[in-house]
Amino acid sequence: MMRLLCLKLMPVLLCSLLMTGCKTLLVVPHALNCDVNAELLASRCASPKPIANDATYATLVDTMQADRKALHECGITTDNLREALTRCNLATDAYNKKIDAVNKTN
Repeated sequence: MMRLLCLKLMPVLLCSLLMTGCKTLLVVPHALNCDVNAELLASRCASPKPIANDATYATLVDTMQADRKALHECGITTDNLREALTRCNLATDAYNKKIDAVNKTN
């Protein structure tokens, strides 16, 4: 009985011993690229306001100031979006390089 038990356990023990001696390979996938809010990407700068032929000088100045303000705000939004994407892509590239280094060591 004991001999039969040893014969059955021997392959199991030998197999588990061999498996623990094997090195497992860790493969880490790359990070995805930066996702950007679709609403932010779809936003457009405001079009310049039309000026009527009979507009007064005060109306012309008001329209010019409103257009200038809208253009300034649009420029700020565009700059912020570009900077955020640049920072995100740089961070993703650095992370992917670290992952490549980890994967090479395995």
